[in-house]
Amino acid sequence: MAGPTARRYPYQRLVRISLRTAHIAAAAMVLGAIVHAAPAGPWKWVLAGSGLGILADDFYKYGPAWFRWLQFWAAAFKVGMVLLGLAFDPWLAPGHWAALVVGSFISHAPGRFRHKALWGPPAA
Repeated sequence: MAGPTARRYPYQRLVRISLRTAHIAAAAMVLGAIVHAAPAGPWKWVLAGSGLGILADDFYKYGPAWFRWLQFWAAAFKVGMVLLGLAFDPWLAPGHWAALVVGSFISHAPGRFRHKALWGPPAA
């Protein structure tokens, strides 16, 4: 959704692509470490930092209305699954897999689906 309600800043597209690329690469490394019972090293911090960057960019771009959209709730679910896995070791791999599947699905869904308002007025 790049309509009139979306705020922009210089090089936003480059920033978003860079954050998403780092996030996907870090997710692959962390999930590989989990599956092989190896330490994730700095990749868990790259995953967290890039994820926070993506969330901050989305909030800047869309403003408070973003909290009503399916896109936000998918991101909140992903964070919740990862936190659940960190709190309860048996949920570590399933939590990361669930986050990966939901993230892939929502990021490739049409904008009208991602920006579906779960309450209040429809997304602009």
